Amino acid sequence: MSGARRVVQFNPSAESWTAPASPNTDAVLNFHQSLPNYQPTKLVSLGEVAKELGVKSVFVKDETERLGLPSFKILGASWGTFCALLRALHLSEAATFEQVKKALEGTKFKLYAATDGNHGRAVARMGSLLAIPAEIHVPRQMSLQTIELIESEGAHVISTSGSYEDAIAAANAGANADERGILVQDTAFEGYEEIPGWIVEGYGTMLREIDEQLGNKNVDLVVCPVGVGSLALSVLTHFKREGRQTAMVTVEPDTAACLWTSVHKGEWTAIETTPTIMAGLDCGQVSTTAWPFLRDGVDACLTVSDYEAHMALGDLKAAGVHAGPCGSSPLAALRRLRGEDGADLGLTGESTVVLICTEGTRDYMIPTEDGALCNVSYN
Repeated sequence: MSGARRVVQFNPSAESWTAPASPNTDAVLNFHQSLPNYQPTKLVSLGEVAKELGVKSVFVKDETERLGLPSFKILGASWGTFCALLRALHLSEAATFEQVKKALEGTKFKLYAATDGNHGRAVARMGSLLAIPAEIHVPRQMSLQTIELIESEGAHVISTSGSYEDAIAAANAGANADERGILVQDTAFEGYEEIPGWIVEGYGTMLREIDEQLGNKNVDLVVCPVGVGSLALSVLTHFKREGRQTAMVTVEPDTAACLWTSVHKGEWTAIETTPTIMAGLDCGQVSTTAWPFLRDGVDACLTVSDYEAHMALGDLKAAGVHAGPCGSSPLAALRRLRGEDGADLGLTGESTVVLICTEGTRDYMIPTEDGALCNVSYN
């Protein structure tokens, strides 16, 4: 990789930051356990990586397959959709998934979402499971393969002429114009905060699984990708609740560093992005509800190149984790924390590190070290 790059931005005050008390997550976990094909995803040990970096252990939470889809996104999309429909149908919080589906019969409810890939497919899957239509808006750079995967869930896909943020605006406009339209979006903005909050809650099932898989042992460092920041918010508030001593690092593409830029400027900042193989992280704005928490609670934020994310895939594949480049970005980030940067985060030979791998394998253009892209697909 050539040229100057962003420094790792540290927030020393985050060490003493504690997340506010979270709602009881039992209802979320029970809901997910009621869905077809639910089972906990694997927590995989990366022993060779731990040796390389001089820590006790490195684990990767393998979200390459979740409820039949190649991403963790269904956890948030399912719970967000379910809660939104409970409200719209005036049903009790004790209602089951099947009762919601029954109540939808003969109605004209329709789901709307924008996506750069996995979230839209997850919302489309919920529409299919509930037998209601879904309309998914995508940005101009969306690959045909990804569009076809969303359409395979039965959704109607509409391509915008602009960015991911433009797709969100189009989906929101569609939902607002539809008397029975429900926008299920994983990023908050002014006037739209409740459903993104439920989506953040939905991701908590993955984190409950990590606790159980580690026997509730302390995690010294967790590394999580940031797109709009909703997953990062869920991870932060879980691992930084009272009684835990976990440092958190966030990772973004070099070309789409909306959180890094906002932290650097000291205020929420929208940015222009350029394409990256980490398509799910190609976001120019942090969710407005996530921003104040990430600003205060994240210990360090950094960026990685497409080439670094691509190279990290090999180590994951050797461990049986067949990830895409968004999923490998935390490992690429961890490798940036050698020496003094790692020491500043408290990493020692006794440290336990958890990486959040967010997506399964997919085709993409292979990057070179100088930032160019080869016209070859990889999966």
